[in-house]
Amino acid sequence: MIYVPQMVMIGGNSRNSGKTTLACSIIKKMAEKHEVIGLKVTSVRPGEDDRHGNHDEEVAANFTIFEEIKTDSHKDTSKMLMAGAAHVYYIRVTETFYEQAILHFLSKYINKQIIVCESRGLRKIINPGLFLMMIRLPAERNAKDISEYITKADKVFNFGDDSEMIKKFVLNLCFENGKFVWNG
Repeated sequence: MIYVPQMVMIGGNSRNSGKTTLACSIIKKMAEKHEVIGLKVTSVRPGEDDRHGNHDEEVAANFTIFEEIKTDSHKDTSKMLMAGAAHVYYIRVTETFYEQAILHFLSKYINKQIIVCESRGLRKIINPGLFLMMIRLPAERNAKDISEYITKADKVFNFGDDSEMIKKFVLNLCFENGKFVWNG
């Protein structure tokens, strides 16, 4: 397990569960005092390319890291950039290369900055400073079992129902002495 204390990782049980909205809120808050890197990590299986956004660069067989530079698109990575992240990266990775991809990313792109990461699968190899889960009910058909992620979460929010709780959580979130603290 790779410990990354300056990372907030946000997972969810489905698409459109509020992960990016939460990530952008945290980026906006943290960017007031810190350099923030946005990161979205997606496991791509054969035949799923159209579900994971469109990036112009060529995709490698194991993993590819894109830097988002556009603030005028509807992509989640653009939204993170607009929220105040200094840089935003998108990693497309096959499941067997998660560890190689994240180790490469951390060594090449990160130098103690806060990382706000949107990924659920990455939690299997990263122990972040803070792990949040967004749950949307009812879940999509054919939804995967997420119980292992729920038990690892520092906080679980229900999409829609917990909007005031989420606002309060973000408002009271701080990064002090190398770790995340919630003063609420």
